[in-house]
Amino acid sequence: MSITFRCEYCHKEIKAPDSAGGKRGKCPYCQQSTYIPSPVSEDEILPLAEVDEEQEQRDKEKVQELYAQEHDLLAQTGSAPMPPLEHREDLSTADLHHFVINFCLEMARDNVEAADAEAAKLRKFGPLGVKALEEIAAGKVHEPPF
Repeated sequence: MSITFRCEYCHKEIKAPDSAGGKRGKCPYCQQSTYIPSPVSEDEILPLAEVDEEQEQRDKEKVQELYAQEHDLLAQTGSAPMPPLEHREDLSTADLHHFVINFCLEMARDNVEAADAEAAKLRKFGPLGVKALEEIAAGKVHEPPF
């Protein structure tokens, strides 16, 4: 049996023997010292609740409905589309919160590559991006539910 985990630096998948669990080792890809998690026994694994397919479908329909409403509102106003965030001068942390939320959602889905892409978008904004992350981490911001 072996332990499979991702390097905390390069995020590549690594396999290590069970005996290495709980220790540090070098990543074979980036050569950084990384923590090797202890092996998980079968009785430590928590059973997951079944996915409610009907609720998932309702959520998807609601998102599509909201996109349609947004499209209609934009068409009614006839206003020019907003410039990309990178080109706006009145940028605030609130404009960047969605990058943090998307990062968290992708990590929850175990989609490290997509999460890394969201983190890269946030990093483009430097200290303002860090502040947006800190606001969410401190519980100062709550995303509205669908």
